[in-house]
Amino acid sequence: MNNITTESNNKKEPLEILEFKNVSFGYSDQKMILKNVNLKFSKGKTYALVGPTGGGKSTTAGLMVRLYDPQEGVIEFKNKDIRSYEPAELSNGIGFILQEPFLFTGSIAQNIAYGNADFEEISETELEMFLDSMGLIKLLEKFEDGLSTQVNDNSENISLGQKQLVAFMRILLRKPELLIMDEATANIDTVTEQYLNEIISKLPKETTKIVIAHRLNTIRDADEIIFINAGKVKPSMSFDEALHLIDSSKRTS
Repeated sequence: MNNITTESNNKKEPLEILEFKNVSFGYSDQKMILKNVNLKFSKGKTYALVGPTGGGKSTTAGLMVRLYDPQEGVIEFKNKDIRSYEPAELSNGIGFILQEPFLFTGSIAQNIAYGNADFEEISETELEMFLDSMGLIKLLEKFEDGLSTQVNDNSENISLGQKQLVAFMRILLRKPELLIMDEATANIDTVTEQYLNEIISKLPKETTKIVIAHRLNTIRDADEIIFINAGKVKPSMSFDEALHLIDSSKRTS
């Protein structure tokens, strides 16, 4: 009958895209980086992870993309244990931009398309059209031969800032549901950083963003600030409280 609604149709999609449930992790049993951490990241919000160098910010981000698995507890992505996803499925849903991205020998086009089945077989002209449609085409001006620019062994002919731009183009083409940026603009000039921020702001409103950064404007613009240090996590802080903790904290891990 048309007036019957199934239980599945009544279910609301969960507001949290990522959740830490009693998560503990350490590189050795003697020194834990995170201890019994519980965190929820809601869809469409921007989070800033702050704390002293070595306090556990990057480790927390690494756990989100399964660079490591916790010794205790569970991390859930879209209400499922993150360990239950195939690597390709996880990389399509979660974009992770590092401070020092990895590039392999080949063209800039090949590096951008790497790991993306939708783009690995297309021509440079077609890839350029896709980049243009997303407002990313201007970034190619930073490369002498555009998409045809070659990356040599160990990518020594490409600056760190250029590597970060490749990482941005590679990840943003996937339109991830969760975008994690670990000091991702640290080696990019201010004008280009502003340009990238404009592009990121145009991602779907459901996109969740997690930022690790020391620049105050990034922290100030976040919906929620989370302080991480000495195995403990303190969420939902005000900007002033975050600044105080950053100033007063010392490296403890």
